Amino acid sequence: MVTPKENLEYLIQVRNKALQGAPPAANAMARYIADRTSKRTLTRISHPQGMWHRAKGGEPPAYASGELSRSMYWTPAHTGLRATAFVGNSAEYSRILEFGCVIVPTSGKFLHWTDTGGSWYHEFLVSPPHPFLGPTTEEAIRDGELQEAAVEGFLPYDP
Repeated sequence: MVTPKENLEYLIQVRNKALQGAPPAANAMARYIADRTSKRTLTRISHPQGMWHRAKGGEPPAYASGELSRSMYWTPAHTGLRATAFVGNSAEYSRILEFGCVIVPTSGKFLHWTDTGGSWYHEFLVSPPHPFLGPTTEEAIRDGELQEAAVEGFLPYDP
């Protein structure tokens, strides 16, 4: 028979072990999302670097140089029952792709660039969103792989 004191001691041990497992679970999820974004989402469509490519708004960006894919990172969680790890992308243009924007020239009257489609001059450019991080996370939740990563990260701490 278990006494109330023994039961309380057991529950404290369970809680302490669970506290240790929250950061590894959050880290496993963040690592998984960064890796899946880099290796799956950002490589679905590709074209040679410098080649003109029209992507539909709302679709992930196409893979060309690989810089966006290589720029995925995750920041580890710290201790606590509500551990939070972060996933991001350090490429300068990653926010433009994820959320869209209006691009204006910083010097001169026109934006100008040349690619295989020709030479381009624009007073401004409306760049629609080409989200890659948000949709990857949503897909990973839907298909259960994010939960699997969390469980795998937490398993060594499962009481």
